[in-house]
Amino acid sequence: MNYYLISNLITCLCALIGFIYGIAEFFKPKKAVYAQMITLAVGCVVFGRLYQMVRLITAGDISNEFQLGILGVIGSLLFLFSANYGAMDSLADDGSKSFAKYRLIAMTAPAAAAAIYVVFILICDFPLLIKAEAGVIAAFAALASYFNLKHLIFPDVDYGVINCLKAYNLLALIFDFLCIAETVAVSYNNELAVLIIGIITGAVLIAITPTVKRGIMKWTA
Repeated sequence: MNYYLISNLITCLCALIGFIYGIAEFFKPKKAVYAQMITLAVGCVVFGRLYQMVRLITAGDISNEFQLGILGVIGSLLFLFSANYGAMDSLADDGSKSFAKYRLIAMTAPAAAAAIYVVFILICDFPLLIKAEAGVIAAFAALASYFNLKHLIFPDVDYGVINCLKAYNLLALIFDFLCIAETVAVSYNNELAVLIIGIITGAVLIAITPTVKRGIMKWTA
């Protein structure tokens, strides 16, 4: 039984459901760009997993050469980062010293991402390609996780939207670290861990867009 294929199939199907839901809900006139970017993040997962499945079916291996499927992971993390950094962060954080402690606490997320990469990948005896791919994913996950954790712990100031989207940011933060965990599991050829991570990732992706909708509805109510 190919656990890698099953994991990618589960993640792809769940992401597809979340993506279709997001398209139906958010790609309409006057809908929030923030929600559209999150929907596109989920869509990136779909296309990345489709490539991985084709590769597994046709070649039976995803570890010996560069995989285009990694671009789906990078794209999803980049959209999550851009949504919070470009569309949301300025609404909460004015850069004042009174919020410095939240910025400092939020730095623990990228620090943890870096630590996982260094301990489990970088200093271990893996080929350069594996280290490079895992490093890129860890870097983008670190960027996204900083703002997901920051907005999870940040106090509402004037707008209320940060508090309404805390559930989404929790899911997104979990997703950030699942991306890193999967690269570690694949690198160690741990099929069972890959399958478990794939199931959890699928559950997170199927829940993200409805969670964003509930948060936005709560904010605008």
